[in-house]
Amino acid sequence: MINIGSIIIAHGSGKPPQTNSRPRIYYQDEYLYDQNQGAITNAIVDGWRDAAEMGELARLAEGCLGEPTLALLDNGLLLWLALQVQDSKRRTADRILRAYLDHLDRIHQAGAALAGFVDRPRSTNVLALLHLANLPLETINQDTLRANHYRGLTDRMLFSQLLSPGQRSSRFTNASPINRDFQTAGHEVQFFYLNPGGEGQIVRVEIPCWVAEQSELLNLVHAGIFEQCRATGGFPYVLVRAHELALITYVERRNLDQMLRRSLLHHGLLPRLSQKSQTKKWIGKRRRHRL
Repeated sequence: MINIGSIIIAHGSGKPPQTNSRPRIYYQDEYLYDQNQGAITNAIVDGWRDAAEMGELARLAEGCLGEPTLALLDNGLLLWLALQVQDSKRRTADRILRAYLDHLDRIHQAGAALAGFVDRPRSTNVLALLHLANLPLETINQDTLRANHYRGLTDRMLFSQLLSPGQRSSRFTNASPINRDFQTAGHEVQFFYLNPGGEGQIVRVEIPCWVAEQSELLNLVHAGIFEQCRATGGFPYVLVRAHELALITYVERRNLDQMLRRSLLHHGLLPRLSQKSQTKKWIGKRRRHRL
């Protein structure tokens, strides 16, 4: 089950925010098994979720045609699924990637400023670039590249010393191999670091090249994220609310489980926990006995 939460805030309109929650149960064989009839992995499930999130952003962006629109995602923009799957899952991964890129096309055509928000980034791309820049050209090889003096540090630590609240860094191009597929499709991913105003907080903002190359869209991303972070101390309010809308509660999980059990019983099947799950259930709750 994948549930996508979203919220639209029309600044200056006086209209209340529009919220939405779109749950979907994936039960068809095409979603549960790979090309060799093996069970799908968690990476595939994450891929379908990422594609569904981008599809929801595309739907919302198309509903805001003609208006300056910031489409914000609580994640980076690259689909890392393509680097995580084995050959047996490649056909499914390619299908998800095509759907994801199609949604990016729709957002581009809608004229929205798309951005992915990465909180507490652990990337070291800029530090690796600094290390490379300090090496004499004739000494550059795999050994000298691995002998990085900045090992153990992150880009976030660097920019926490350089950026004041509201400031952003220069733009960089993501060097991941998967970005080549995005580049071919016209959606090469770039990023910059931003101080959103929280105490010592630095975030990474990912944008497609067609946002980076248009100053009005780039400025909309910058200003929109900074404004959204003011109310929460460093994390966009819309993403906080969207996460709340996407959350599947314990009661909802229990109701879904009961629906599945009833369906199994209706077809003459007896649902049972594995012995491992049953023993975990036995010891999961501690009881206090009184004498």
